[in-house]
Amino acid sequence: MITLNDCRAFCDVDPGTVARVARREQLPEVLAIACAHGRLMKARPLHARHPITLATATCVPQRLAA
Repeated sequence: MITLNDCRAFCDVDPGTVARVARREQLPEVLAIACAHGRLMKARPLHARHPITLATATCVPQRLAA
């Protein structure tokens, strides 16, 4: 099982950015990590340290995003 700490370790985005995404999008931290990481990978796809595909905000079911 992948834990929240594993998600934090794989994400190259600083915790402050993750917190801002979570507040702005009203998401749990694990989904905010996925969104922030996905945005980072779109910005620099060839230089990804961890080439892992994560769910973006558009993939999150509405019942989870609300």
